[in-house]
Amino acid sequence: MKNIIKKTTAFCLCALMAVSMNLEVYAGVLDDILGNDPIENTDTAEDTEDTENNPVSDTADETEDVENIYTAQDTYNTILFTDISSHWAKDWINKAVNMGFVSGYEDGTFKPDRTITRAEFSTMLNKAIQVETSQEIDFYDVSAKDWFYNEVRKSVAAGFFSGYDDNTFKPNNPIKRQEAAKVVAGAITTGNIDGEGATLLKDYNTIQEWARESVNTVYNKGYILGYPDKTYQPSKALTRGEAVKIIYEIIDNENIEYGFNITNYDETYTSAVVVGNLNVLDSVGRGNVNIKNVVVLGDIVISAKNVKSVVLTDVKARNIIVESDTNPVKIVYNDNVTIGNSSLPAIVTVQK
Repeated sequence: MKNIIKKTTAFCLCALMAVSMNLEVYAGVLDDILGNDPIENTDTAEDTEDTENNPVSDTADETEDVENIYTAQDTYNTILFTDISSHWAKDWINKAVNMGFVSGYEDGTFKPDRTITRAEFSTMLNKAIQVETSQEIDFYDVSAKDWFYNEVRKSVAAGFFSGYDDNTFKPNNPIKRQEAAKVVAGAITTGNIDGEGATLLKDYNTIQEWARESVNTVYNKGYILGYPDKTYQPSKALTRGEAVKIIYEIIDNENIEYGFNITNYDETYTSAVVVGNLNVLDSVGRGNVNIKNVVVLGDIVISAKNVKSVVLTDVKARNIIVESDTNPVKIVYNDNVTIGNSSLPAIVTVQK
């Protein structure tokens, strides 16, 4: 895994180079996790198509479909599925299966147009991003005996999934496109994104208010687009094929770091998804730390005892924790900062 977070000095900001490494399905996920036969799902999804893809075929070739997919090192294996040879998502499906965050069925099919549940989408995203941290949950409809119990705990800990006001998670509900956009927006960097989002689509006004900002952000980044008829269809259930494409492109395009330690002062740490904690260490001395366009799927932990300030811009994190109760560090919240909770000594100054 490449080192993702770029550093630029406060006095001489270097141009950032974009790094490209482009990224709920009960039965398919169970195949991979438990090794069981998939549970039969009688739901059927309408044929779907993103604006940049070929239309879904109603008649998939029943012969074996052999795809040779390659990474930069030509290391992908040959994949065999009998129902994706004419499907618009076949390339993403092959790559995703090789990466290991989704699997097919024992009958040799993938069922790309089957709808995917909240629990399944949670599991797929956890596996793709390699989320390991979990937290306690008390949803009425999720118990320790459920196959998805630990996956829900992980996705809630990462901060990109949450429950409902009635203290339920609704794990077996098909996830809608606007819900998926909300989840994805919580797992990607969102700073400096230009564009009109989905506002020009014919059914934009049918997108619920709580989802519009996420829909526009994810649309502008190209992860969940509209359909050829210029609609978004926010209440339509996501399919396995769509989910694979979305998650693969997240992995392929986002700069992902697995935990990160900030060790130098007067530098800007920018443009990364940090899986785990982002730690500000004592080696920053009495300097300033700038964090910009970073999503932390964990906590920002300031263990430095003398750091002067920590400035946040376009930052999302589960918590921010200051370990020293003797350091009057100033924490500055600039634009677009979302912190779930804070554990701050009284001596700390917060400027918003």
